[in-house]
Amino acid sequence: MHGTQSGSATDPSKKDLRHGDHLLSRDDIEDQYRLTRRWLELAALRGDGPPFVKISSRLVRYRRSDFENWLAKHERTNTCAG
Repeated sequence: MHGTQSGSATDPSKKDLRHGDHLLSRDDIEDQYRLTRRWLELAALRGDGPPFVKISSRLVRYRRSDFENWLAKHERTNTCAG
């Protein structure tokens, strides 16, 4: 059909990676943000870590924008719970 958008353009779960939203490996995150690969693995198992893309049973990646948004949501100004 002429003039229609592709499914990925209308589906909010499908993000456009052409505009600098690079996929990061766990090693990339460890190098750039100093969160260890092991911490990321455990956080994924617990479900309290940053959102990730599961490419295969052994391969995950993190969208930089999703990771940085998750990081910003965890920013605190004191050590009180919450």
